[in-house]
Amino acid sequence: MLLDNFRAKLRNSLQVWRDAGIINDVQYQQITQYQANLEKTVQNRNAKTVIILASILIVTGAITFIAAIEQVLTREIKVLLLLSLLAATNITGFYLWQQPIKAQLEGKPVFRKYILGKSLLILSALLLGVNLSVIAQLFHINQANYELLLMWGAGVTLMAYSYEEQTLAIFGLVIVLVCYLIFSNELPYVDNDISWTVIILQHMPLLLWVVFVPLSIWCKSRTCFILTAIAFTLTLLFNIKPLQYLNVTNNFSWLAAFAFILPPALLWSYDDLLFPKVSKRYFQRVARNLALACLCIFFYILGFNYHWQAPDLTLSYIKPVNVSLNNAASIDIAFLSVIAVTQWLFLIQQKFRWKNLVILSWIVICGLAPFLNYLWIYLGNYLYIDVPDVPVILFNAMNILFCLLLIRHAMQKRERKEFWGGVLMLTLLVLTRMYEYQTDLLFGSLVLTFCGLAVIGTGTWFESKIR
Repeated sequence: MLLDNFRAKLRNSLQVWRDAGIINDVQYQQITQYQANLEKTVQNRNAKTVIILASILIVTGAITFIAAIEQVLTREIKVLLLLSLLAATNITGFYLWQQPIKAQLEGKPVFRKYILGKSLLILSALLLGVNLSVIAQLFHINQANYELLLMWGAGVTLMAYSYEEQTLAIFGLVIVLVCYLIFSNELPYVDNDISWTVIILQHMPLLLWVVFVPLSIWCKSRTCFILTAIAFTLTLLFNIKPLQYLNVTNNFSWLAAFAFILPPALLWSYDDLLFPKVSKRYFQRVARNLALACLCIFFYILGFNYHWQAPDLTLSYIKPVNVSLNNAASIDIAFLSVIAVTQWLFLIQQKFRWKNLVILSWIVICGLAPFLNYLWIYLGNYLYIDVPDVPVILFNAMNILFCLLLIRHAMQKRERKEFWGGVLMLTLLVLTRMYEYQTDLLFGSLVLTFCGLAVIGTGTWFESKIR
C-alpha cells in the first residue's frame, strides 16, 4: 500500500517537475519507463505469489478429493487419477514455460505465460510428493519417511536439471536436507540391513557437493549455491563430530583434521571455470566469502576453553579413546580431498597471490587443531615449558587477527558489510570470552561500556569517512 502511494505521488511529481522545467521530456520519459518496469516487476511478483498459493490449495483439494472418494474407487483408479493429474500439470506447465522462451528468441514480446508455467511446474513437484505418499499408502509399501522424502527430492532435483529452474533446485535441496535431518534422528533405530537410501544419506556431504553445486551453476542460482555450501559444511561436521577429538588421543583424529580443512579449502579454491561449458565466474566471489566466514567461525569455536579441557596436562593421563572408524566419512573425505587438490592445483597455475598463501596457512592451522593439545603437552614435557591453554590463546589470537584484517580491508575498499561484520564479530568475541571466564561484575560492566563506546566511535568515524 505504501509503495502504491509512493508511485502515485511520484507520477504526479514528475508532471509538476516537467511543467516547471526542472526535467525535460527525455528525462520524463526515461523515469516513466523505469517506473513502468518497476510496476511490472511488482505485478509479476504478486501474480507469482498468488499462483503459488493457488497451487498449494489445488494440491490440498486433490488430497481432500481422494480422501472423500476413497471408499468408492479402487486403488488402481486412484493411482491412475493421481498420475494423470501429475502428467497433465507437468505437460501444461512445460508448454506454458517454454512458450515465452521461444517468443523471446524470435524477438517477440514475453508474456506472463512463463510465470504460470513456472508455477505449474512447482505444483507438479508438489504433486510428485503426494503421488509417492499415496501410492505407498494404497499398496501398503513399508517405507520409512526419509526414504519417501529422498525419492521425492531426487525427482524434484531431476526436474530442476531438466528445466534449469532455480526454484525447483532450491525446493529439491530443502527436501533432501529435511530427509537427512529425519534420517539423523532415526539413525539409532535403523536396522543393520544397509539399503540404498541409507548409503546415500550417509554420504550426504559428497552428494551435496557433487550434485547441487553443478545444479546451482546450471540454474545460475546464487541462493542455491549458498544453501548448498552451508549444508555441505554442516553435514560434514555432523558426520565426523570433530570436537570430540580435541583433548584426547585417537587413531582417527585425522578425520577431525579433514573436517576443519575441507570446507574452507573447497570453498576458497572453487572456480566455476573448472566445469565444462562454463565461461564466466558466477559464484567464485561468493564461495570465497563463505570460506572466510567458515574460517572465522572455526577460529571462534576452537577458541572456547571448554573444548580443550583435559583430565590433566600430562601424557600419562591422556588415554586413547576407542572410537570406531566412520567408513562413510572416510570415503567422503577421500573423494572431496581429490576435488580440493584439483581445485588448488588449478588455482596455483594462475597468477600468484599472497592472499592464497595466507588462507592456506590458516586452513593448515585449523587442520592441526586435533593434534595441538597433545603436541604442546609433549613439547612442554620435553622442553620443560609450562604454558597452559596454548590452543585457546592461538585460536583467539587468530580470530582477533582475522577481524582486524577484515576491518582494515573494509576501510580500504569502503565496504560497509565487511566493516560491520568485523566489528560485530570482534565485539562478540570479547563478550563471550568475558562470560566464559566469569569475570567480576565491575570488570564486566567496564568491558560492556567500552565495547559500546568503541562500536559507536568506530562506526561513526567509518560512516563519515565513506560519505
